[in-house]
Amino acid sequence: MRPHSFPCPFPHSIPQGFWQTFAEGIWQALSCPLRHAFLRVALIGLVLYAPGAARAQEIALEHCDTLPVMEVVVGGQPMLFLVDTAATSMLNLKSFTSGRALDMKVTSWSGTLATSAREVTIGEMVVGNTKLVGLKLPAIDLSAVGNACGRKLDGILGVDLLAKLGATINLKRQSVHVRTVDEERETELVEEMHKEMARCVDAFNDSDEKVFGDCLDPKIVLFSMETELYGREQVVGYFRGRYFHQKPAARLEIQESAFHAIGEAMWYEYEFTIESARGLLHGRGMAMCRKSEGHWRMATMHHSIVKFEPTQASAASR
Repeated sequence: MRPHSFPCPFPHSIPQGFWQTFAEGIWQALSCPLRHAFLRVALIGLVLYAPGAARAQEIALEHCDTLPVMEVVVGGQPMLFLVDTAATSMLNLKSFTSGRALDMKVTSWSGTLATSAREVTIGEMVVGNTKLVGLKLPAIDLSAVGNACGRKLDGILGVDLLAKLGATINLKRQSVHVRTVDEERETELVEEMHKEMARCVDAFNDSDEKVFGDCLDPKIVLFSMETELYGREQVVGYFRGRYFHQKPAARLEIQESAFHAIGEAMWYEYEFTIESARGLLHGRGMAMCRKSEGHWRMATMHHSIVKFEPTQASAASR
C-alpha cells in the first residue's frame, strides 16, 4: 500500500479538445504520486517562465561605426557610452563640464599620454535596471573618438564598471548581460549547495549510510521508471541494496545544470553515471534541494535511465 491517501482528480482547467484528450491519456497512465509530482513540476515551470517572472537583464548594443556603444542614464538624462573592455571608465569633458581639475595619464593602443582632466562625481548612473551611485570618474575630451565614428560619445563604460555591474558581452547576440540581484543570490545558493552535495557524493562512494542519509530530507520523494520511494529510510535502503558496501565500491559522478532558486529551495537538472559491479549506468533527471537547519538536503528526485552497460560477469549471469 502506498503511503498516501489523497485523491488524484484530473485538473479540468486544461482547455477542451485534442490537448485535453492527450493530457488525460498521460494522466491516467501515471500513478497517483507521479501525478502530484507532475503537477509540482508544472507549477514550478509556470513560476519560472510566467510573463511576470524576473528576467535577466539583456541590453542591446548599438554601434558608432564599428564600435559597440550603449545607452546609460546619468542624472536622469540618457547618454551614449562606448563599451570598451580594454579601458577604464571615463567621461567626456564636453558632456560633464563641472568637477575638480587634475592631471592624469591615458593609455590606449597608441601609447600613454599625459592630459588634463576633471574628476566628476556622479550621483546616479543607471545601466539597464541596475543603479550605480556615488561614482567618481575622470572626464577628458573624447571628441576625437566621437568624430572618428560619427556620433557624440558621452563617456566610456570600461572594465572597472563592467566588472562592478557583473556584465558580460555577447558579440554574437550583440548584447550586454547585466547581473541582477536575484542572479547574485542564486549564484551564492548554488555555491552553498555544491559544497554540501560534494560531501554527499563522497558519502555515496564511501558507502557511508549515516552521512548520506543526513544529505536526504526526512520526507524525500524519489521517482524513477521502476520505483517510487518515500522518506529517508526507503531511499537509503534502495541505495544500500543496489550500490553500498560492494567490492569494488560503486562510484557516482554527477553534473548539475539549469539551476532555479525559489526561496531556500533549488531546482536543477542533472546527469549522472554510477559504475558498479553490475555495470555502468547513465541517467538524467530533475531534483530539488531544500535548505533546512543550516544544511542543504535532497527533497525530490525524478530520474530516468538513459543507458545501462552491464559488466561481462553481470551479462553472463542473466
